[in-house]
Amino acid sequence: ARYGVSVGDIQDVVETALGGRVVTTTVEGRERFPVRIRYARSFREDEESVKNLLVTANRATEMQEATARDIDRPGASTLQIPLSQVADVSIVQGPSMIKSENGLLRAYVQLNVRDRDIVGFVEEAQAVVANKVKLPPGMYLEWSGQFEHQLRAKRTLSIVIPAVVLTIFILLFLTYHDLADSLMVLFLAVPGAIFGGVLFQYFFGFNFSVAVWVGFIACFGLATEGGLVILVYLRESIRDRGGLENMTQSELREAVLQGAVQRTRPKLLTELTTMIGLAPMLWASGTGSEIIQPMAAPVLGGILVSDEVIDLLLPVVFYWERSRRLRRLQERGFGKSENKRIPGSEQPAATVAPEPAPV
Repeated sequence: ARYGVSVGDIQDVVETALGGRVVTTTVEGRERFPVRIRYARSFREDEESVKNLLVTANRATEMQEATARDIDRPGASTLQIPLSQVADVSIVQGPSMIKSENGLLRAYVQLNVRDRDIVGFVEEAQAVVANKVKLPPGMYLEWSGQFEHQLRAKRTLSIVIPAVVLTIFILLFLTYHDLADSLMVLFLAVPGAIFGGVLFQYFFGFNFSVAVWVGFIACFGLATEGGLVILVYLRESIRDRGGLENMTQSELREAVLQGAVQRTRPKLLTELTTMIGLAPMLWASGTGSEIIQPMAAPVLGGILVSDEVIDLLLPVVFYWERSRRLRRLQERGFGKSENKRIPGSEQPAATVAPEPAPV
């Protein structure tokens, strides 16, 4: 104000001298080219040169006008002031770009997470920052990055995974029309698949991600298929003997053993084809391997463990369930008991040879 210079005048000089200002645009056919003016390099090559840049005062004070009249210079009422008289010029380290959001200045602190779960790291970092960093008034923190995609996927999977398990149960019930058999396969196949998938995931060092959860979903279906196969053989083995109402406890046990043994070959074929197809994915390299590897690990582990769980436990649980049904049938007067004659087990009757006829 002492020199009659406004802040806008200073900024105009700095912009024109250092950055350049567009004064007009040339039109050449369909093309447009801006015309930019800028001070010569000698006026802006160092700090001292910038300090000597002249700022023109748009309006003069009464003292300046009197001085101009005294020296009798035309136009002397418009003075030019060195930039160093109205501003501090110095070279400092500053941001290469000023960013804002919602009308507030914004700054980034970027991190790259390696060898651990991104969501777990962010949760731990949020707790540490909230405990140790005190923000001044008017400032706030927001966490953003790839972990947000995983959080959104996690919310979606919290709905999809129960829906998948429910769909598997409905399909099992529509196949067998038996609640006990459907629950039997579901509660043996799915927990076994989860345990095997987590085991292989830990063994190969994969963190939880969307690809891992997709692998678990695929593993649930494949593990259930193994339970379907063995349960089909067990049910057919009982049906071939006329059903529970025509069986004893020992015959039931024999039927369950036979059905479990008959399932060995299709079980091996199912497991081998799946493992041969998925095993190379664990050692894949190149584009897409970062998704294929964590997806294949839970599928392979879940199939291997769930098949063994099903092979060992499903026949036993099936035998317990059918034994309970057989006892209830016998209590109501249906079915065969152990003291009844079993077809094919009758002792051969003694025959008496006829006496020879007299000659």
